[in-house]
Amino acid sequence: MASVTYILSGLYAFLMAVAGFQQWKEEGYHVRALLFIIVSTGIILILFIPSKDLLFLLLILSFVFLHILTIIQGIVTNGRIKYSHHISRFIFHSIIILMVYKFIK
Repeated sequence: MASVTYILSGLYAFLMAVAGFQQWKEEGYHVRALLFIIVSTGIILILFIPSKDLLFLLLILSFVFLHILTIIQGIVTNGRIKYSHHISRFIFHSIIILMVYKFIK
């Protein structure tokens, strides 16, 4: 089950990076797209950390930073926060964190 957790986390980070690149391509350079790419790449790199305690802590911090970025992105692009999107994102992040805690740590 640990391998499923790694794959799910890595795939999620990869898709977030692809979304950041796509946004960069469509809208041109801006800091938000770059930060999405950096955080997503960071999550992939975090998965290779041998210390499970550090991996767990850094994943939590990365997900918090992704939440902040998506809230800012929603305000900038839509002029408001779409609560259902952020609640579902929070639930997904919580599931990944729980999987990391149970199967990796």
